[in-house]
Amino acid sequence: MPSTVFIQFDSPGAVHATPRRLHAAVGRIFDLPSGISTERARRIPALAARPAHDVGGPKPYSLGDMTQAPGRFGVELRLLDDRLLDPLDAWLAWGGVLYVGNGGESTAALAALEAQVLERVNWEDIAAADAATAWDVRILTPVVFTSKGRHIPEITAASLATSLQNRWWAWDRATAPDRVDRAAVAEAFAVEDRTHIVRIGLGMPPGGGRGRLSARRIEASEGSLRIRARDDADESQVRLFSRLMALARFTNVGSHTGFGMGVLRVEPTA
Repeated sequence: MPSTVFIQFDSPGAVHATPRRLHAAVGRIFDLPSGISTERARRIPALAARPAHDVGGPKPYSLGDMTQAPGRFGVELRLLDDRLLDPLDAWLAWGGVLYVGNGGESTAALAALEAQVLERVNWEDIAAADAATAWDVRILTPVVFTSKGRHIPEITAASLATSLQNRWWAWDRATAPDRVDRAAVAEAFAVEDRTHIVRIGLGMPPGGGRGRLSARRIEASEGSLRIRARDDADESQVRLFSRLMALARFTNVGSHTGFGMGVLRVEPTA
């Protein structure tokens, strides 16, 4: 069952929590412990839902909204599998200390004060959410798509639909919509694009011993969009897209999500 959780932390001061570092810190809660293979984990109920650290593709957890105030830091966690609430609850019971940083002196030790499950829904409920026809989309962390080894920073209705369908297919194939017809989606929707291109570093800081990787940068999109169904849109395409956009509040989109990228806030407006 897809779920969202909000955790409020006590912080020692201002937290420089880049999406990449925060995603990595959260991964230490949810990823399989070192030395445990996915095959072995499947036989152990307490570990069965946890992904391997180096698994290819998107993981069943992602970041959401973040808030910061003096002495406080809050983060929303989005889960595609509510079984991950169990390791989260166990981690909270042991004090819930989240280390955000590069391991050096600037690393912040955040201590959980409270946690609240915001939403927990069945896949069938998301599949039934087919009535929306317009959406405001705010990009919370930079978004990029990858096709045939090429990075594509531009965001379209078709790229969003395809990315969300792939996640649905991976985590609950029984309720997942059919494969997306990208041309049909592009024809059915108008997009008001208020995004801009930014350059994102994927490597380690200079001097981190990673050679050429330390300088690797790609282009991605930040900003916002408004997507609406055209007056003459195919109704079946509108219903399909509505279901997929309903999933967006529980996951991320695009590629390089292991760097904390691809987090959206999607609000139906019609």
